[in-house]
Amino acid sequence: MNRRRKFLLASVLALQNSSFIYPSCQKCFSRIILVSKRSDCPKCGSTGESGNANYRYKLSLKVAESNKLFVITVFGSCLDTFFGLTATGLHRYIQDPNKIPETLDNDTTQNLLTKAVETCFVGQSFIFGVTNFENQPGQGSDASNFLQQCSDHKRKAKALVACQIVLPDPATQDAKTK
Repeated sequence: MNRRRKFLLASVLALQNSSFIYPSCQKCFSRIILVSKRSDCPKCGSTGESGNANYRYKLSLKVAESNKLFVITVFGSCLDTFFGLTATGLHRYIQDPNKIPETLDNDTTQNLLTKAVETCFVGQSFIFGVTNFENQPGQGSDASNFLQQCSDHKRKAKALVACQIVLPDPATQDAKTK
């Protein structure tokens, strides 16, 4: 799928939730329902064995660009480099107590993971490749001022979807501050 995207340089203010991975349909990437030993996709009807489920990253962040607030949800494998492994790998690691020297309960594991994600993302600037800018109110195919229009509506943080996240080039940042 060839989707146009705009790029947004923004600073992360906070995590929006502590759920970073979800069981994903292999066909349409929607959240699947795991019941007993089966998995079902409510969107496309795909079924399978729950033990073979793939997982996908979903990271929701509150970000600021200048004086505008956005909630950006980043999906997919672009987060593999930040987490150090795939979402399926992370899920298996968390679920398999034999891989963790001292077994921790689920709440402790989730709290540690949330703290690690906060430490890595909150307070940092990233470039987000945003794909749903054309769906914002008043947008046509020319979305050159989509950020202004996104943030003006009742001063609420607008929800955006990103399929890309990268750290800005430090050389570019240094040049901007001089």
